[in-house]
This record gives sequence, C-alpha cells and structure tokens, in this order.
Amino acid sequence: GLLVALVVVVAQWAGSLRAQEVVLLDEIVARVNDEIITMTDLNQELQQLRASLQQDNPNPQVLEQQFQQQKRGVLRTMIQNKMLVQRAEEFGMTSDIDMQVASTLEEMRKASGIPDMEVLDQYLRQQGSSLERYTETLRERMIIDALLGQFVFSKIILLTPVIQAYYDEHIDRFTDKAEVELQEILLLKEGKEISLLRSRTEEVLKKVHSSEDFEDLAREYSEGPSAAGGGNIGSFKQGSMAVPIEEVIFQIEEGEVSGIIETEYGLQILKVVSKKAPYKRPLEEVRAEISQALYQIKAEPELKEFMDDVREQSYIYVAPEYQEEYNVEGR
Repeated sequence: GLLVALVVVVAQWAGSLRAQEVVLLDEIVARVNDEIITMTDLNQELQQLRASLQQDNPNPQVLEQQFQQQKRGVLRTMIQNKMLVQRAEEFGMTSDIDMQVASTLEEMRKASGIPDMEVLDQYLRQQGSSLERYTETLRERMIIDALLGQFVFSKIILLTPVIQAYYDEHIDRFTDKAEVELQEILLLKEGKEISLLRSRTEEVLKKVHSSEDFEDLAREYSEGPSAAGGGNIGSFKQGSMAVPIEEVIFQIEEGEVSGIIETEYGLQILKVVSKKAPYKRPLEEVRAEISQALYQIKAEPELKEFMDDVREQSYIYVAPEYQEEYNVEGR
C-alpha cells in the first residue's frame, strides 16, 4: 500500500547535517476524497469489533468465527461513514454538532450513574475503547443520523392503516407467550429398573394428592438438583420446554399437579406454582417499534439511491491488498 512517511532531520550539536532518516508511521488503507483511512484507524475498528463480540461469545471458536465473518464489512462501513460525514459538512450540518455530542455524553453519564468523565473513560477502556474514541464514534453517528434524517427518512410518510396492517400481520411478534412457574419431583432412570421406578413414583404422587406439602416431598424424594430448594425450577415460557412436558403443563391450572411425565432422563411430577396467560401488547404500546421497522423497510430504496449518489460524487481509492479481504464492494 501507500506509505505515509515522516522525514526526521537528525542534526548534530555542531550544526552539520549528518543524516536523514525515514520513519514509517502508518500505512494508507483507503482514501475518501481528501481524507485517508490508515492501518491504525482500521485496526482500532477491528479491535472494537472483537471487544464487542467478546461480551456475547465466551467460546473462543465461536468468537473467532463471528469476527472473521463480520470483519469483512468493517472497511466498507468506514468508507461509507466518511463519505456521509463529508457530505453533511458540505451542507453545513456539523456546525453545532460538538455541543450536541457533549450534551448527549453528559446525559448518558448521568443516566449511568457514573460520577465523572474520567471514570467513564476508565470504564470505556475496560471495554476496549476510550472516551476520546467513543466521542468520535458518537459524533460520526449523530452527523450521519441528521443527514439521513433530512435527505432520506423525511421523505417517508407512515399512515395509520399501514401501521395497523403491519401490527395485524406480525401479531405473534407482539404477543408475550404464556408462562408457568414450576416445582418438580424428579426420579432418575439411570441404573434402575423402569417398572420399579414407576411404582416408586406412583407412591410419591399419591402422597402429593393426599395433600402432603409438595416442597417437603421434593426435598425427601426428588433426585434432581432442585431438591434442596423444595423442587423449584423457575419460570418457563411456552415453547421453551420439552414437548412431553409442554403437552401436559399448559393444560393444568395454577396450583395443580401433573401426573407422571416420562422424559429421556427420568420420571417427573410437576406442580404449577403460578401461571400467566398470553398477553397481546396493544398497538399503542408497540407503535414506535413498528414505525421504526417500517421506516427501515420503506427507506431501503431511498437510502440506496442516496448512497449511490454520494458514492458517484466521491473519489474512493482502496489499496489493492485490502480490496478482496475486506469486501469493499459489498459482494
């Protein structure tokens, strides 16, 4: 790639020019109009991507796989963002942006309960970033949002019937599933004669039906890890449990006990401690969420047209060795 070089003149005390050393500072990865993206810039973005993925992926193999997959779009995004910020600057949309960024940062700091900016900087450094870097990213994001808001999203009108239709078509998405809180008595199959195990489980079930305390019976007879806690295994949404359990558990009422349920690992008796019916969230509660989704859908052709126009009016150079590795054309 192209190299940025700093020529350092080394002069001796006597005043004679002894040497000129060329110190390589950085490598130019891409040029967007009159601005450059350096290897340092790219590496910072890649480090940030890895740090972000690391929070959700403790498994090193999964982390590496996701990183390699997502890193291919990093340089393309950097180029697009630089083009958009430059366009916003041409339209004079960045004059008071620094005040807005400072105000937003201060609001975020207060909302997070962070005492001062120095502590915020320390926190961000623990996350693989810094206050300076986060401020730059926030500034860029706010500029781009303002630009796209004015030239893309302002052209989109969402009528109430369109929002209603989207709500009706995606009602499953806006319905919270039924939920149950359960207690169990579990007798494990491993190393046992199944007929004897069933007889023993039936005896325990009789004790449950004879109004003996379920928690006490769980502590006495259950072989599952929940036994010490009186058999409490927590809350489950419909669709999250094994089929044999689901088929039974959502048919019985709060406070009732199942029959014997056979699973791969044992025989189980379950008690429904509490039960929540499915809840359909009303339209007004999810209107903002629907509007956001519709804006994204309807903005796609407008956004593509706008980006194509910005790209056509920009000079973009990417060093050959980075073009394929970082998929700068978005193939």
